[in-house]
Amino acid sequence: MKQTLLFITLAFFSSFTLANTQSEPNRIISVGSSVTELLYALDAKDQLVAIDITSKHFDPTGELPQVGYHRQLSAEGLMAQNPTHIIGSNEMGPDTALALLKSAGIKVITVPAGNSEADLDARIDTVASVTGKEEQAIELKDKLHNQMENLAKLDPKHHPKAIFAMLSEGRPATIAGSETTIDKVIQLAGGKNPANQDFNSYKSMSFEAIINIQPDYILVPQRTWDAMGGQQGILHKFPLLAATSAASNNQIIPVPGSALIGGFGIESIELSQTLYQTFQRD
Repeated sequence: MKQTLLFITLAFFSSFTLANTQSEPNRIISVGSSVTELLYALDAKDQLVAIDITSKHFDPTGELPQVGYHRQLSAEGLMAQNPTHIIGSNEMGPDTALALLKSAGIKVITVPAGNSEADLDARIDTVASVTGKEEQAIELKDKLHNQMENLAKLDPKHHPKAIFAMLSEGRPATIAGSETTIDKVIQLAGGKNPANQDFNSYKSMSFEAIINIQPDYILVPQRTWDAMGGQQGILHKFPLLAATSAASNNQIIPVPGSALIGGFGIESIELSQTLYQTFQRD
């Protein structure tokens, strides 16, 4: 019965979309904070009809419906918002849901991922093309390039060792290596990520190995920080971390997970600027 209803819904939305393609304004669902930040920065938020949960901080008053987590989308939930476009990072899914949306005539657009300036430019251009904000895109790219160039020109006094750790009870830590957004953030902030010499992406690491690294800073997702009760809560659950320089100097610190989703973006630059100030404290 549920499958039959879904196909009826698909048929309805497909015919509705085809009939209104020429006259309907954009009704965009943004999936992923790296996309939502661009819609806001390009002054296209009026085209938004819903966002995913990673983007909720852009809508503190809760005016926009939330469609769930970007990796666990429901085709029925998204279609209920009558969208013309679904725009998301390469992390959105599952593929079965995206296929159903496409079969309903909804345009599903995946923006380029990656952590280079070229990747960021391509992401901006893609969103600008959909929203008709090409002129604003030129100004935004110039602004962000200048910010990144200014960071790169800084001459930091300190180059602390900093790692990013995802922590779950009963498991080894998951550490960010090279080719990750947070690795680029750490480098722009004047820090060094010891893990990027050994592996790329994310990899499990024992707490004994973390102690051997002796990081000056341990960065953790804000969600983990909040759930575990800050540094003291983290050390209570993972007591071996107390043997690190980061713990001894109260330098286990939270970072917003939204700055690390979908590639290096606006929030990533802002995080780099914030961490630079943190790393350079005397």
